[in-house]
Amino acid sequence: MDQLYMLRAFVSAAQHQSFSKAAAALGVTTGSISKAIAKLEASIQTRVLHRTTRSVTLTEEAQSYYLSCCRLLEELDEANRRITREREVDSGKLRLAVHPMLVSETFSQFLSSYRAIAPNVNLVVSVHEGAVNLYDGQFDMAMLPPDQVEQSAVIRRTLFRSARSLVASAEYLARHGAPRSAADLASHFLLLPSQSRQKNTNFVQMIEDGEPVQVIPMSSMDGNDVLLRAAALAGAGIAELPEAMAREDIARGKLVPVLPGCSITDNEVEICLFYSHRELLPVRFRTFVDFCTEFFRLNRAMRRAPQLEAEQQAA
Repeated sequence: MDQLYMLRAFVSAAQHQSFSKAAAALGVTTGSISKAIAKLEASIQTRVLHRTTRSVTLTEEAQSYYLSCCRLLEELDEANRRITREREVDSGKLRLAVHPMLVSETFSQFLSSYRAIAPNVNLVVSVHEGAVNLYDGQFDMAMLPPDQVEQSAVIRRTLFRSARSLVASAEYLARHGAPRSAADLASHFLLLPSQSRQKNTNFVQMIEDGEPVQVIPMSSMDGNDVLLRAAALAGAGIAELPEAMAREDIARGKLVPVLPGCSITDNEVEICLFYSHRELLPVRFRTFVDFCTEFFRLNRAMRRAPQLEAEQQAA
């Protein structure tokens, strides 16, 4: 018989001064209470209760033992209540806005890992590229570039920074040839983010080996990063994408880096975690913040390790 049950039966019988009332309180039979106390007395070699036909009372030897059992059970019950409350509090809805460039296999791993540690949270993820105000009731948190979040009274944590680079499919390069310099890009179909083209002009400002270069593409298409990546994968042209977005495609051979020495001016992309400034964040929010920052910290370290090893070998 479970020793914990024996202690509960003993304390309940002592409190109610009755086996039948103790049985009713614990939802068991009177015989079960009697058997539990008999086993307890046998295990500690001490009589703990005086039984008569009218009442049940503590023996003198069991007075201090009874008080110790009461404290033990109270602490255990409080611990059970506390963990239950924490589990109940660490639930509810968390509405998250994420930038399209985050949608990748790594982000799928991120979501799976988070769901494993917070199974009671109703996580609602929206791929969102427009501006977000965390106080309008639409989202609780956002993983976006800084310029897309109204930042008054919000907390901002940088998750990662990513340079932008030129990529194309191997099929496209086989058909049209690989450019050898920025000037060669003029004869290619360029897939460019809308903000990369200079206002009221046809040229794209680039940097080649540290020097500014103006390129006027013969043909081009502007759009967001999701559209540009899809077009590049389909072999439509040479795209300028965040390295973080193209990394998995390059590793699988779906995209090929083009002109590593070339970049668009002001080409670094920063993704931050934003959440509203509150003194008492819900547990589900705190858990997500901690998990998110640690996940991307480890992800940066894992990517940096091979680079450091290569640099050491080269030295």
